[in-house]
Amino acid sequence: MIDLFPSKNLLKILFLLNSFIPLALSVTLFNWTILIINDSKNQALTTHCQTNGDDIGTKTLSPAEKQAFLCPVLVKQRTVASCDMTLGNLHGRFDVLDWDRDRNRCVDKACLWHVNEDGVFLLLNGQWVLQYTWPK
Repeated sequence: MIDLFPSKNLLKILFLLNSFIPLALSVTLFNWTILIINDSKNQALTTHCQTNGDDIGTKTLSPAEKQAFLCPVLVKQRTVASCDMTLGNLHGRFDVLDWDRDRNRCVDKACLWHVNEDGVFLLLNGQWVLQYTWPK
């Protein structure tokens, strides 16, 4: 005779697997460091950053001041850190880590950024390279 209903044990296993799959999607592999340096000569830089949608808050950096934060790199989920930045009358929103884009560009699990009136620069191969200009 063919059993049309799975055994109770199989149902329990399927239930447990289904319960833990969402947990696996948000598991952190490791943390990536983001460092933002206000490279303006005379203006404060205000940042409001998020990592993977989580708000890490607003910070105002005096000229030459630095801000560092960690962005968890997640399993099976897009990893992005972005910041709204304001420098005087200039304002823009910039991705400071996009794991798909930056995993091979940034070194030692860190992306280093300089921000000034000309734009937002990333340290690539020992040189500051313009990545974003301020929106008009």
